[in-house]
Amino acid sequence: MRRLLLLPLLTLPALAQSALSPLKDHPLLKQAEAYLLAARKSLEAQAAPLALNVQGNYLRYGYTCEPEAVCTSLPESAQSLTLALVLTPFPFGEVADGVERAQIALRRAELAYRKTRAGLEAQAVAAYGRYQEARLGVRIAEKGLELAQKALEAARKRQANPKELREAELALEEAQNRLEEAQRGLALALEAARDLVDPEAPLPPIPEPKGTTPLSLEEARLNLLEAQIALEAAQRNLLPTLQGSYTRYPSGNDTLSLSLSSKTLQPTLAYTRQNPAQAATALPGGGRYRATEELRLSLSLTLSPGLFAALEAAQAQARGAEEAFLAASRQARLQEESLKAGLLGARSALALAQSRKASAEKALEEAKKRLALGLESPLGVLQAELNLLQAELGLLQAENDLRNRLMELYQFYGELLEVNP
Repeated sequence: MRRLLLLPLLTLPALAQSALSPLKDHPLLKQAEAYLLAARKSLEAQAAPLALNVQGNYLRYGYTCEPEAVCTSLPESAQSLTLALVLTPFPFGEVADGVERAQIALRRAELAYRKTRAGLEAQAVAAYGRYQEARLGVRIAEKGLELAQKALEAARKRQANPKELREAELALEEAQNRLEEAQRGLALALEAARDLVDPEAPLPPIPEPKGTTPLSLEEARLNLLEAQIALEAAQRNLLPTLQGSYTRYPSGNDTLSLSLSSKTLQPTLAYTRQNPAQAATALPGGGRYRATEELRLSLSLTLSPGLFAALEAAQAQARGAEEAFLAASRQARLQEESLKAGLLGARSALALAQSRKASAEKALEEAKKRLALGLESPLGVLQAELNLLQAELGLLQAENDLRNRLMELYQFYGELLEVNP
């Protein structure tokens, strides 16, 4: 019989004191951790090697006797206590199905944890990037306001015409509005990052993911395994069941028994103590006898249209799961290619943004040299500084886009960031 072979659970990295440390207390992550623990405990319960059963019975009798004096010799009540030990030397049949389903449930819980945490990490990285962009946007707005103020002062000093003064005043008002809007955007970005990320702490490194099996493919594989388990169970239901037991009666009060069924191959050892003792059986011609041991074998077979219909349903379910797995494989391959193409585009955009920033730095350096030579106005230097800040914003946006593309791949594979304690 096929046995479910699942890879050991991945070692899930802990969230250390970094920008992502607030995630460890996120309700969704706590929920996923609780479900993972529940699934692990369920597997332990299914795979337990033994179980102890205790059963007590009490009976009270009422009689009608002829002659009535006979009733005085009969017991008024009876008690019994049974201790049974069920052993599982190895999972087989229905027991194996239960263990395999518990393993699948544990694997699903582990995948759900990875999916939840990878999604939260992606949200946290994106929120971190938006906050950094918003903070730089405030600096740009402040520099723009400074430039507008200097331009208005210069216009007044050179006694510009009324139209130029109005335009300079309008530009100053617009710069003030942009600064207020940038400050509101920064507050909103900080609020959005709350419970996800510490925007003042450094982000952990985000290398390219290792490229393990995609989450969607893992989930489809588990569905296929579950369908195969159901198919095997439906096939076993058409087989005869053999049951055997051996019972020994050391005395009229004590019973020892060993039983076994072909459905589970779980031996059951039981001891029963009863009071009053079992009386010996009287023979009509005189004499008595009492059984000291008993060996019993039974074979049963159940056939019905419902069982054959259930088998056909399980076969159809298995075929559907196989087709779903193939479709998930194709879809995962296409999605992987699309995400990797987006990553290449983000890297190209980052290289271009780096070149633009280098060009803006050189332009600012040249403007300062011209200012020292009297060939450039202070407004020109301010404009070059503003251009550099805008280039830095473009570079930051390109870096954030690259990180977001990487995090999309992390989500696709269900990989987690390696956070060192």
